Amino acid sequence: MATDRKIAERVQDLQSRARDYGLLEIPGYMVWSERKLSDGESEALIAHLDATNMWLLPEEIDTVGVAEFEELLADLKIQIGET
Repeated sequence: MATDRKIAERVQDLQSRARDYGLLEIPGYMVWSERKLSDGESEALIAHLDATNMWLLPEEIDTVGVAEFEELLADLKIQIGET
């Protein structure tokens, strides 16, 4: 179980090192989005995701992949009532 001190250290680390990364900066996103477009996905939805950011630590960038991109797209479709 995390102590209050450990939690505070984690929060301080996040506040000092984490930043917004555009999906366009995340490895693999462009290949995924281009594939989605060629499969007929809405250009507007992909453009929306192109402008989306994720707040991450630098070492977390490589942990974001296709599953997260698919989840973001699915969530967006739910938000606009497409599904």
